[in-house]
Amino acid sequence: MADKNYTILLITFFAITSCGGGGGGGSSYNSSNPGYGTDNYSPEITNASANISVQENQTSAFTVTASDADGDALTFSISGTDSSLFTIGETSGIVAFITAPDYEAPSDENTDNVYSIIATVSDGTATDNMMFNINVTNDTSDDTSSENFDGKIVASGPIQSASVCFVESISDVCSEAQFNTTSAQDGTFQLVVDGNPSGFIKTEGGFDPNTNWEILTDEGLAIGQPTTDQNFIISPMSTMMLVYDNNTEYEVFKSKLGINSDFMIRFDDPFDNLNIETNNKVAVVYSQMVVLGEVLKEIHTYEDKQPFWIAADNIYNRSGDETSLADTTFIKDMLANLDADFNPTSDQLVDLSAGISSFLQKIYADTSNTHSSFVAVGVKELEDLMESVVDGTADATEIDKLIFNTNSWIAENTSWDGGLIVDNEEHLRTTTYSLSNEGSSNYLVDQINPKTTDFIIYVKEGDIIKFDAASSVTSNHPFLLSTEVDDRDDSAQIGTNEGWDKDTLTLTVSANTPDEIYPYCDFHAGMYTNGKIVKVDNYNVANLDVTNASGALQVKGTVATGPFKGASGFTYKVYLTRQDSSDHEHTFYEYPNLTFYMPNDQGYHGSENASNDELFKPKSHYVGSSGTNDSDSGY
Repeated sequence: MADKNYTILLITFFAITSCGGGGGGGSSYNSSNPGYGTDNYSPEITNASANISVQENQTSAFTVTASDADGDALTFSISGTDSSLFTIGETSGIVAFITAPDYEAPSDENTDNVYSIIATVSDGTATDNMMFNINVTNDTSDDTSSENFDGKIVASGPIQSASVCFVESISDVCSEAQFNTTSAQDGTFQLVVDGNPSGFIKTEGGFDPNTNWEILTDEGLAIGQPTTDQNFIISPMSTMMLVYDNNTEYEVFKSKLGINSDFMIRFDDPFDNLNIETNNKVAVVYSQMVVLGEVLKEIHTYEDKQPFWIAADNIYNRSGDETSLADTTFIKDMLANLDADFNPTSDQLVDLSAGISSFLQKIYADTSNTHSSFVAVGVKELEDLMESVVDGTADATEIDKLIFNTNSWIAENTSWDGGLIVDNEEHLRTTTYSLSNEGSSNYLVDQINPKTTDFIIYVKEGDIIKFDAASSVTSNHPFLLSTEVDDRDDSAQIGTNEGWDKDTLTLTVSANTPDEIYPYCDFHAGMYTNGKIVKVDNYNVANLDVTNASGALQVKGTVATGPFKGASGFTYKVYLTRQDSSDHEHTFYEYPNLTFYMPNDQGYHGSENASNDELFKPKSHYVGSSGTNDSDSGY
């Protein structure tokens, strides 16, 4: 590994700052305390920043955002020094220049390219106002300068209104830099310099226009060895690379994080097209980096190294083939070795690693900027909850909800504003059973004959059971479910209300799903007469096949107890029976009351990818009594 340069950045990574809404002179109407002459709450302007940067030669400026506790219809207007140069959408709050500004010929009152307006929002009775300064920046494409750095700042998406400067030392600040500019709404900037100097480009402050969360003015991102020959990207990854001399370790980090080798960290913007799988992966990694760096700063004060540098070290030195930044083992090892001054108890370490990794595991990116909302929650509510773990005030129920029902915790306990949350780990609740047949005699499920074998599949609410049919099975033998054995007249057939989709052969177990279900063929009698699906609250090992499933298994789900609590994914080399007295025990959230065992020197907790070990399924038999799994054995 290259020698590390631990020059302390004055810019740490990210921190969320609290911003009050309004910020102006308030309302002329007494609405702050309903009950004293009014039942109306005043509307409130909610923009995170009053300083907006806009590049010249465009009319687009920014949007005034506001909320109203009463849900009243809101209207917007503007006034103030330079208001005559702008329009504002009466109901949308969109502010635009009437004529595109010219940086070289400013038209604001002070001719300093800072345009001042006062925005007012009204609910028809009460108002709120806020003063904004719109800073017009230079578009160097119409300048005579021959050298400029063209780039873009991204974190959980584009970063607007960040100070951008060229420095010879990363510890220099932008306010003292000779060459500086600010980023536009889409995160782009053009930094004009004299000649082609050697050094760094760093950013300070700015905010995410999707969610309005702010980067502190003395914090930001950076890139080494910028070039004037090509547009480049300043990102969490480019910042992390400054740990390593000459930025030569890009391929190592891409490999350690599972990023496609074709992705160019210095030049590719993942948010340009999130429908591309590689871009989507990188966007998730960037968002995870932001949250992880911020949480680390919240739970500990660092003396000699910044948390982002510590994360970089742990990524670079991770062993094995696991690449997820959200991996519980990775997070736990990093927390256990932050520095000599960080000494959480074993219980605190478990809650911290499980809580952080559970949240990071749920982050996904889509074209509606959900990733920005994940970051906004991560740098606020997740930070606060993890801090409460360290100071001993955390509520155990809330911690467990974060770990085992992360999406519910986000929706119910945070300021989430990212729309419907998709469960990107739904596959962990889905178990697939192969389905074939031996002519019209019987089905075969996982090579088991349910006509002659008392074959039982156990399920609980929230499980998703999918039957993977071999070719032509269901066309010749329609596979249906009923509350009666071999329901020849279809009188007790179940359907969508009970969670059964006969087109996809998928059973989503809910409160409406019957306690006992009997599969059958709609054409031929007796093909599944001794098999059934049984709904349970807890799993009893006495009902499971521990004889034929005595070898090493892998379990899909979330570890519920023990030092690797919260590890979500595939856990390897586990057993239904104890193999040795030194084995440690596991329970999984998906399989309540069922204990698994793992040798202390084997296995993996919560891997992203499956292993070659047989997949555990809560069923009564693992080996079929007759037949094969040959898809050509049926019609």
